[in-house]
Amino acid sequence: MRLRLLALVVLLALSGCGVLDDVGPATQATPDPALYGPSEATSNESPRSSELPVPPETTPSAEVASELDAGQVGVVDMGGAIGVKPASLDTASDLTVSDLHWTAWDASGATGEGRLRLPTCQPTCAAGGTTQLEATVELSGLKTCDGRRYFDHAEVRVDPKVAPSGMQPASYVRAPC
Repeated sequence: MRLRLLALVVLLALSGCGVLDDVGPATQATPDPALYGPSEATSNESPRSSELPVPPETTPSAEVASELDAGQVGVVDMGGAIGVKPASLDTASDLTVSDLHWTAWDASGATGEGRLRLPTCQPTCAAGGTTQLEATVELSGLKTCDGRRYFDHAEVRVDPKVAPSGMQPASYVRAPC
């Protein structure tokens, strides 16, 4: 038994530990910020629209196109869906406000209330479920793109007492130009 244990120890010592090849020891690559976000924590404040990528180019439905051409103000969500007083709005890649009821909608801004669906991230974001919270959406920043008017900024607000980590969700809504 001692001989086997000694042989095992000798084999482990000769084989070495870790990875060592022609390049050297393995190192941890720095994650790409374009895929994984910034390397340092940031606030949850919604960024300025000039800092956001242009939403995917989509064609509005005939009804929405007609409303936009008649002078109504539209909004483009994260997925590129174009709407006028939409019933739901994707405000971030993992956040959707649904069952929206708009109490104001004109060139000076829009206000609506609905249910924000967000990931619980328990035990992880990939394995966790979702929860819903009452939320208010405020749209502002009128911008004209190809003769049509769109809101260029959105803020989503939830009751701070029930907000995860007490922070407000960031929104990434912007005009299509």
